[in-house]
Amino acid sequence: MNPKYQKVLSDIEKAEKKKSEIEGQLKELYDKKTELENLEIINTVRSMVMDKDQIMAFLSSMKGGTKPAENTEVIDNA
Repeated sequence: MNPKYQKVLSDIEKAEKKKSEIEGQLKELYDKKTELENLEIINTVRSMVMDKDQIMAFLSSMKGGTKPAENTEVIDNA
């Protein structure tokens, strides 16, 4: 076969291998990022001085987009 054609095929094969390796590394990095985000969330929740029921109520209120009733203050400056 044509040597130029063989070289192109070889280069394609090398590029595909590199692409596959980089995609694997990228997946590992995304997994590590998610793991660190989850750890940060866990540490934040653990640092809150709340019992299980209070934490569940807090998370439910956050999911609904509202603030928990215990944490709201009304300041009247009138």
